[in-house]
Amino acid sequence: MGNLRDQIFYRAINDSLDRLRNEMCLKYKPKKENRFFVNWITYEIGVGRLGPEGIMFEISSKIPGEFFAGKGLNSKYFKEVRDIMMKAFKKPHDVKMENIVRSLNINELKERDYVKCAFLFKNEELYEEDDIDKIIKAVTIGKMELPDIPGITTLGGKAVIYKMQESIYSAAARLVAEFIKANDVAIKKYAELAKSLPVKVAKKTVKKTAAKKAAPKKAAPKAKATSKGARKK
Repeated sequence: MGNLRDQIFYRAINDSLDRLRNEMCLKYKPKKENRFFVNWITYEIGVGRLGPEGIMFEISSKIPGEFFAGKGLNSKYFKEVRDIMMKAFKKPHDVKMENIVRSLNINELKERDYVKCAFLFKNEELYEEDDIDKIIKAVTIGKMELPDIPGITTLGGKAVIYKMQESIYSAAARLVAEFIKANDVAIKKYAELAKSLPVKVAKKTVKKTAAKKAAPKKAAPKAKATSKGARKK
């Protein structure tokens, strides 16, 4: 972010994403750090950043491990959501399953798996020259007004930033909606499947414990017989 242009673009991108985060927190149940909770899933919209190819941001959702504890379904759940999102109106630039550890307090850590989708938008996807010309014309004839943008003085420059912000906001909002639908499909499928599966770890532990406790019982009859024999003498 070494030059003024990059700083202005960075601020504009994240103003749009902040707007969307706030709206999602008002529409759904808000969580810490501007996350929001929908149908058993916590979502997070990451910080937008500039790269050599364009503008990138992430949308992530928590894998509801409480439904799958000991069932080995986290990876399958991730693949289900990934496959659905690969058919979204904007194909993710990258999708990965990430393990995140959060500190609840000094003595407790919380470990969760997440689906993380990264989206890349090139400048030509966010605005075209025709779009900018239409905005300039509308402002010139008094049909619309553009907000003040610190660092931008020209009408053309303001039009570019305005159009880019609106494009980022609408695209991110649409992707969040598709992400929520993808999780709704996956949780319905795998929460039902989890009910029919045994908890493998718990079963192994029970068998080992039972085997250890069973051994001493075999020696009990011999001990009683010896005791009776001693009394007869």
